[in-house]
Amino acid sequence: MCGDRTRAYGSRKRIYMECTVSTEEGRTWQEYIHGTHSKIVLPCPECQAWVSPEREHLTGWQGASTQAEAKLTSAFACPACGQVWCPEQRTIANSQGKLIHNGQSINEQGSITGGLPSTDTLGFRWSGVNNLFLSAGELAADEWRASHSSDEENAEREMRQFVWCLPVLPSKLSSIGLQAHELTRRMIDLPRGVVPPGAVYLTLGVDLGKYLIHWIAVAWSTGASGHIVDYGRIEVASESLGLEQALMLALREMRDLALSGWPQPNRTVNGTTKSDEDYRMIPDLGFVDAGYMAQVVYTFCRESGERFRPAVGRGAGQQQRQYYNRPTQTGSIVKHIGEGYHGNWLPAEQLLLLEVDADHWKSWVHQRLIAPIDKPGALTLFHTLNPNDHLSLAKHLTAETKTEEFVAGKGVVTKWERLRRQNHWFDALYNACTAGHGCGVKLVEEELPEGQAQPQPGPATRTEDFRYRGFGRVPTWNSHELDRWWKKHQW
Repeated sequence: MCGDRTRAYGSRKRIYMECTVSTEEGRTWQEYIHGTHSKIVLPCPECQAWVSPEREHLTGWQGASTQAEAKLTSAFACPACGQVWCPEQRTIANSQGKLIHNGQSINEQGSITGGLPSTDTLGFRWSGVNNLFLSAGELAADEWRASHSSDEENAEREMRQFVWCLPVLPSKLSSIGLQAHELTRRMIDLPRGVVPPGAVYLTLGVDLGKYLIHWIAVAWSTGASGHIVDYGRIEVASESLGLEQALMLALREMRDLALSGWPQPNRTVNGTTKSDEDYRMIPDLGFVDAGYMAQVVYTFCRESGERFRPAVGRGAGQQQRQYYNRPTQTGSIVKHIGEGYHGNWLPAEQLLLLEVDADHWKSWVHQRLIAPIDKPGALTLFHTLNPNDHLSLAKHLTAETKTEEFVAGKGVVTKWERLRRQNHWFDALYNACTAGHGCGVKLVEEELPEGQAQPQPGPATRTEDFRYRGFGRVPTWNSHELDRWWKKHQW
């Protein structure tokens, strides 16, 4: 509104704004830091240095036993020399204060050097040290009262906003997120669709939507080193076929693609290199998101066998806002408990539904994405001539940010919150990683007693029969023998 009213004045227009700051994202603070970002500097009466005393330079109240004692024993100290200022010195320093802009400096003689910032906004802040209506003792009394308040968080907010002109700290802390362009450079010298020679497992994650299915295939080598072999999208013709039928057709197309396998030339078997170029690796396990159109997913998994499992993500950052509750023991319903996931038997569906701690596994994925690509536990991408070919994937993988928030009754809760809507490959990837753990992928192996050898996963012998029932490797039997084994050992 102000800009519209002053538009006719052109470059001569002036708009003056003064406001209490809210958060770092609030308009007042953003105008300040993107303007001249100026600060008031005062000459120290003792050392003559130009300084800007802040909250931490109000001393004396921290050890006081009462508010009255805090008021009597407190004063501002120079940030440069540490000398305490008496009230008169504080007044004189403020009367001689100067304003310097971001990037400028001031010498002992008070001469300011440095150019003016390239901005039309003059933005500066003042704080308690500049407020001569209140003595240092009165400010210290407020600090003492705030630190002893029953609602310390609210009292802290008032001190930051109304006394020190600082933005309020959020109740939840955000981690430093990954950058999309950084992820596009995590490539190794393998083309698209080729499984690394040392990979022993291949898993699949599938995320469903009304118009697209997103899938991702990950090969796993020793030390939980993962390699994204391939990923893609399959169109769901929901407008012409109806949603249920279109999803089923798209899922079957995805299954046909997966069961055709991906080549693994020069694969390593028990330390020996096999050079059979026609060998193709089929996913050992695939998790299909059942949080959307669950009945379609259940039907698909029943007809596809144990290689494809329905999975649903639970977590504080999920759309359903359901916290993941880890069971403590197995029974008639809970058939398996893993790291951040467990399997619930659904009698009516005759299926095992995997409940996954989405926040845990999304954090696990991001740890793999920041690990150096030449170290165990790293997650890499297939090679393309143009790294921007992976940009769409990278944007999905950086569409959420990790936060830590205190929740009454639960303590500090880690959750992932959306920054952008398109996060489907991220959901597919954390499901593929969870499936990898189900197959036996472990970042830290269990320490065995001295003299006992660590079991090594052997390469799979692939046949037309499904090799997995549950998450355990079973002998390669025919289908009737597998059914009998499953009925005996099912969770």
